[in-house]
Amino acid sequence: MKKSGFYIILFAGLFCFSPFIHSQSVFIDPSSAWVDSVFNSLTPDQRISQLMMIRGHSNKDEKYNQELILLASELNIGGICFFQGGPVRQANLTNRIQKAVRTPMLVSIDGEWGLGMRLDSVANFPKQMTLGAISDNSLIYNMGTEIGRQMKRLGIHINFAPVADINNNPLNPVINARSFGEDRQLVAEKSFWYMKGMQDQGVIAVAKHFPGHGDTGNDSHYTLPVIDKHISSIDSTELYPFNYLIQRGLKGMMIAHLRIPAMDTAAKSISSLSKPIITGILREKMGFDGMVITDGMEMKGLKDYADPALVEVMALEAGNDILLLPVNPRMALINIRKAIDSGLISQELIDAKCRRVLKWKFESGLSQYQAIQLKNLNQELNSQFAEQTTFKANAAAITLVSDPSGLIPLEALDTLRIASLVIGDLRFTSFQQRLDDYAPITHFNLSKEPGKAERDSVMRLLEPFNLVIAGYVQTSDLPQRNFGMSRQGAWVADSISTTKKTILCLFTSPYSIGMFTCANNMASVFVSYQDNKTIQELTAQAIFGGIPITGKLPVSSGTTWLAGTGIIKENSTRLAFVAPEMAGVSSDKLKEVDKIVMEGINGQVYPGAQVVVIKDNKVIYRKAFGSKTYESQTALLNDDLFDLASLTKILATTLTVMKLTGDELLDPDRKLSHYYKPLQHTNKNHVIIRDILAHQARFQPYIAFWKAAMTNKELNPDLFGKHYSINYSHRVADGIYLKDEYPEVIIDSIIKSPLLSKTEYKYSDLGFILLGKAIEEITIQPFSSYVQRNFYNKLGLRTMGFHPRERFSISRIVPTENDTIFRKQLVLGDVHDQTAAMLGGVAGHAGLFSDALDVGIIMQMLLNDGVYGGDTLLNAEVIHDFTGVQYVIEKNRRGAGFDKPALFPTESSPACKSASKRSFGHSGFTGTYTWADPENGLIYVFLSNRIHPDAANTKITKLNIRTRIHEAIYEAIEHEKPKEKLSKSTSD
Repeated sequence: MKKSGFYIILFAGLFCFSPFIHSQSVFIDPSSAWVDSVFNSLTPDQRISQLMMIRGHSNKDEKYNQELILLASELNIGGICFFQGGPVRQANLTNRIQKAVRTPMLVSIDGEWGLGMRLDSVANFPKQMTLGAISDNSLIYNMGTEIGRQMKRLGIHINFAPVADINNNPLNPVINARSFGEDRQLVAEKSFWYMKGMQDQGVIAVAKHFPGHGDTGNDSHYTLPVIDKHISSIDSTELYPFNYLIQRGLKGMMIAHLRIPAMDTAAKSISSLSKPIITGILREKMGFDGMVITDGMEMKGLKDYADPALVEVMALEAGNDILLLPVNPRMALINIRKAIDSGLISQELIDAKCRRVLKWKFESGLSQYQAIQLKNLNQELNSQFAEQTTFKANAAAITLVSDPSGLIPLEALDTLRIASLVIGDLRFTSFQQRLDDYAPITHFNLSKEPGKAERDSVMRLLEPFNLVIAGYVQTSDLPQRNFGMSRQGAWVADSISTTKKTILCLFTSPYSIGMFTCANNMASVFVSYQDNKTIQELTAQAIFGGIPITGKLPVSSGTTWLAGTGIIKENSTRLAFVAPEMAGVSSDKLKEVDKIVMEGINGQVYPGAQVVVIKDNKVIYRKAFGSKTYESQTALLNDDLFDLASLTKILATTLTVMKLTGDELLDPDRKLSHYYKPLQHTNKNHVIIRDILAHQARFQPYIAFWKAAMTNKELNPDLFGKHYSINYSHRVADGIYLKDEYPEVIIDSIIKSPLLSKTEYKYSDLGFILLGKAIEEITIQPFSSYVQRNFYNKLGLRTMGFHPRERFSISRIVPTENDTIFRKQLVLGDVHDQTAAMLGGVAGHAGLFSDALDVGIIMQMLLNDGVYGGDTLLNAEVIHDFTGVQYVIEKNRRGAGFDKPALFPTESSPACKSASKRSFGHSGFTGTYTWADPENGLIYVFLSNRIHPDAANTKITKLNIRTRIHEAIYEAIEHEKPKEKLSKSTSD
């Protein structure tokens, strides 16, 4: 044994066993043995090759792949940087290359906004300027950790991010949206949290583009930009974020191709080849000891301005450790070898850099390299956490730049006639589709460069509207492309803003505000930074108060709106639309809902159905299934209208009684005859309104008025006409119009009908029909008009109301029964309930049509104690009264108008077993159902046409379709516990 080995063993023994030196410690670098072993196995040329990182694509053909593998193995190249391709293809190619090379390669990618920047099949994270608008840095940290996790999963060790350049030149053609902003502290802090997130996952973060590429008017991909600034300005501004990161553990730094006379006075100096900049400033002055890597050496900013025979040698001599994308790796190796042989640079320099690279390889886990597993790769890269993180970051970035009159979020929707105008896409956009979920809106679209005829035409079409939401889409980040906009397109919003309220929505850079000459005229200005489906939908939500608005401009837009501008709207006033997990519900478990709905379709329980689930003011599930009829080939849509049947009782009649109670125009504990005089001096003189609402007023359950209107199984010709006329004014169905005075006969028959002998719960339509008539007496207006004005219009409901044929195309209305007895036709667009039809389509017990979302909005308003969209529609105490059990002693489970869960375990219940005692709702004969639970903020709406084609179809009840779905939703809530990754504190 050599003496040196003996002393090492002896010292180690003393350290382990001597009681006198426990406070001492000896650091033994675990990488040393592996680095030494690998280094000693490399030839001098292979040590040079370890300093090169070549370009790779996974979207090329097999010939390309073989040539790439040959190059890597022949030279034993140190690393590869992947660009375009796909995850599985890249993983396959990586595995093949790693198997072919003698020394495991460092794998890198230029993924500033994640893998999606380069690879298909992976979603993008927000760009850095979008992130610059965010106040909550934990979102950036979470993004960094998820990008790091994805890259580790794909066998990537280095990401060339974050961009730490300060974009203090609005015309910068290359950095711009890739920068966090123009403020040095903001850029530094956000770069840090992005860096930390990745490095906490074991991925090397490489900040770029040192010493700062933000204040340039040229692109170093095509030329050599010059930064002609004083050194003190550079030191205090451009270098600040880089120094901030170095002090906090940054592992990698990329050097830009720039000419900066204040930092290197040599003629024709280039920063990526500059020893004064890299060694003198970065290494010695700033104390950076991590990986230094050139920007791509293929770029014209270097290639066209440096000696091709010496460029790699100069880069290494200047202080770079890794040569990124050498133009010709084989020639680069030859040139470097010649420089060593001639004494221009030393082998010792190469060896030291090689050891550094090998140490980074060890720290990246390459000493125990394992092939990338391909199973479930795409699925694992596109995680729910990634989706949620992107959603939250985009939402937090949306910036309300201007809102002088406090228009946002929109309120008093009943006073607004809203149009949307999208410029840049003639198709119906995601932005418009989400706007549609909040209010009735008329949509217009213009091309990116609309001609005069187009502009004049749309200006005429917009005349009836008092609010225009103008959105610019199909945009660009780049100022040299006018941000993907045109002067003609900008003129449209400018012109509109001079005559009517205009909300300007820019799905691009804040700098784009300069395209508009009348930006100060706008009622509101939104900057959303990027143009994609998610951020379009989120902007629509922000306009209507679905999400808070918290973004602030990361850069100044001219002299009017400076960096930091942003009007904060912290409260949500309407429903948001989010993924289930963001409301604590499992997406996987909600698949059981799909399964049960489809069981109903396949079992011919109903041709089609809509389901909406709302949790904590968030729409987490909204789907349409099947079609309108079994014969139809057209898919049912989310905004198609169903006959709500008895849901009318709670969504029209009960709402109105609640409002009148809160307005002290009605007392539910008084006799109905007090408000509806025809009941006086009848057997219903003493009937109490609350008893009617709770279905224990002793009314007959049902009277088949339609049968009395038939003679010999045919419609009585004295009562019905085939065409509308002054004498036959009540439409019952196609070609069937009821005599004008006959509805009064029906009401009179209800008034004269006998009461049941016993006071007990007995479900009845008749009392609600009379309530509808009483409401008209109290309000002195038609029942349908009152609920439309006081509820549906104020709530912005797009579909809910009576008489759907008068408001919508027949193609949007779902048919109900193929009535072979009374109307002898398919009932389509007319209320199915025969009595309601004979009453003219409007009654207190039936007649409403709607989609599922509008039903959910009303239920949410009730859970919000009567408040929605900034408006108070109902009194909270009245809601609590009406949604509670009214007659417990009488063993009646009902609320006032609302149904409730069973009072006793042995009693059958209209709700699923998990619904709380405080929950309430209703069901309808046509296959409709809605239920709200204040205990956990859950709302469930199910609409179907189970009576198509035959009302005798009772499978929906026998199979418990509606309550099984409801139970599955509760199980999805119970399954999903808080799973969000812990966010680090944003203070450092």
